Amino acid sequence: MIKKEQQQRYAMGIDLGGTKILAAVVDQSGNVIGKGKKSTQAEKGPDVVIERIGKAMDGALESAGLTKADIIGIGIGAPGIVDSARAFVIEITNIPGFRNIDIGKALQKWHNVKVTLSNDVRVAAVGEHRMGAGKGLNNLIVVFVGTGIGGGVILNGKVYEGSRGSAGEIGHMVTMADGPFAVGGGVRGGIEAIASRSAIERELRASLAAGRISILNELMREKDGALTSSVLAKAVMKHDPLTIEVLQRAAHHLGLHAASLINAFDPQALIYGGGVIEGLGEWMLAQVRTTAKQYTINRNDLDKVQIVEGKLGEDAGVVGAALLALE
Repeated sequence: MIKKEQQQRYAMGIDLGGTKILAAVVDQSGNVIGKGKKSTQAEKGPDVVIERIGKAMDGALESAGLTKADIIGIGIGAPGIVDSARAFVIEITNIPGFRNIDIGKALQKWHNVKVTLSNDVRVAAVGEHRMGAGKGLNNLIVVFVGTGIGGGVILNGKVYEGSRGSAGEIGHMVTMADGPFAVGGGVRGGIEAIASRSAIERELRASLAAGRISILNELMREKDGALTSSVLAKAVMKHDPLTIEVLQRAAHHLGLHAASLINAFDPQALIYGGGVIEGLGEWMLAQVRTTAKQYTINRNDLDKVQIVEGKLGEDAGVVGAALLALE
């Protein structure tokens, strides 16, 4: 008797951010079949945010040409402190009031299947490990440099969560004793307080307010006053001295941070993503590599430790979340 071809399995992956929600239908091979995106509208509170997640999932399902019956699991990555075992969000600092939320139960109202929850960068690490720049590697660390800085650790092919589920908070590793605090709080002198987009923006705006001459004012006017990663990239392309000075300082500290990660974990790769890296790419990473090599204790075969940009871009989180759900 000829066996029927095994039915394809699909999961919904969700990347919940402070400004946008991305949902995607992903098949068991890690391919994105359809996507939906919505603004988070965080200022309207948790109930509205959960409603927006549902609308993003509706959009992804329609884009994929599937029905809810085709979805066997939902995976979600959320920024902040989460209880993965209970699919329970303890607190998301950049979504006001989003704390002590049973996100699993809330999403099961959309479709009654198992919900898998993890930290947003942790699921992005899974995505890059399975389908991106870390494919085929067993030990790697993913570092996302955006509004803040977060990370995910893969050891022996598996996500390392730590004894209390909080491993990967690499944005709060100190690279400048007695340095500044991060914009949203955290550890004084941590890498997030020095090299995140928020920290870079704070330093640039302070310099502009002090009278430094820069093309940034002109570029920001084109963005209604916003200092985005794309603005930073344009300023670098135009050889703006102020922007290059601040970004080189941030890259130096990212290099110190990278050396500490290499010294502590000896990974096969450090994979970088997030808006700042997507905007500046190799210009930034080349400087990170140079500094990392200077401060890494074991320089034997150091070229075997890759310091590279991620391959999945904004899809890393939804792919990782969906693959965790399929497991």
